[in-house]
Amino acid sequence: MKTKLLLSIVAGLMALGANPALAQRPLGDSAVFATVPAVPGFPEGIAVRGNRVYVTGPANFGIFTPSTVTAYDLRTGAQVGIFPVTLQDPSPGVMKALSPGNFGPDGSLYAPEPFLGVVIRMHLNPGNTQEVYAGPFPAPGGSGTSLLNELVFDDAGYLYVTDSFQGTIFRVPPGGGTPEVWFADSRLLGDPNLPFGVNGIRIDRNNENVYVSVTFENGTLDGVIYRLPLVDNPTAGDLEEFSRYAPFSGPDGIAFGKSGKLYVALAGTSQISVLLPDGTEEARYSGPAANPGGSPDPMPWANPANIAFNDKEGSLLVTNHASLVSPPDPSLFAIFDVFVDDKGQPVP
Repeated sequence: MKTKLLLSIVAGLMALGANPALAQRPLGDSAVFATVPAVPGFPEGIAVRGNRVYVTGPANFGIFTPSTVTAYDLRTGAQVGIFPVTLQDPSPGVMKALSPGNFGPDGSLYAPEPFLGVVIRMHLNPGNTQEVYAGPFPAPGGSGTSLLNELVFDDAGYLYVTDSFQGTIFRVPPGGGTPEVWFADSRLLGDPNLPFGVNGIRIDRNNENVYVSVTFENGTLDGVIYRLPLVDNPTAGDLEEFSRYAPFSGPDGIAFGKSGKLYVALAGTSQISVLLPDGTEEARYSGPAANPGGSPDPMPWANPANIAFNDKEGSLLVTNHASLVSPPDPSLFAIFDVFVDDKGQPVP
């Protein structure tokens, strides 16, 4: 009986291996998951919940189009819903943008609105009701230009928000309300010529450390990933360099896999970097993405901005922001996937 059972198991495994439909994709293999209409365009944030993929945008300067959250079917890539942002000033001459969003512990989507200087909480289903969760955010020292960029919750319900122009990470208490400066440091500032400093933010699996990307380091234009302990009052001495990229690499959004690897969208070089838990780079993927029946085919990776995981496929879903393409090319607004044989670490 045991021999028959063993043979049956072996036969089953062989059958699985012989099935082309179950053959594993090569690591780094890329394909277009969905295209994004020219309006709103400039897709930046991306988050997965259930069988839906949610994309925020547009995110770029000089944008006067109202922001939206667009939903796609995780299995097919078909667009299944559009949720307008209702809290923005509808005046035609007022700039609008929606930065990357994440789902909070309550199941709502949270996203910074950088020109309003607030974090919006969106109850997408049912009804798409919205309110200001936190803000307005102060400019440290009482002056300066702010650019709220990314956010993440910790296990205790605190919300951490990066401000790229201020070199600052804010913290919002559980339940929302008044933000406070959690950490600010000159190393988180961008360069005067490219003032995008601290940008992407995630917390490790043990809820012990905060990781952030600095897109263009002041003076060098290097990209840097930093690590901070998740404590109430981190000091300048706690800021630790985790990994460094060559000038103009432009690290943007980051995301942890269950493997412990950190995946980094390099907007400047249009690549995805894979960092091991010790900060060394294991791989770097460059595309382009297969786009059968679409145009262009293949789809060039153009300034990838943010990353979410499709756990069912073991792949990354990445927004093709195309924000540095001149003149703008709406045909590049898309979401592409990259096979990495990993699943996402749950975001609180």
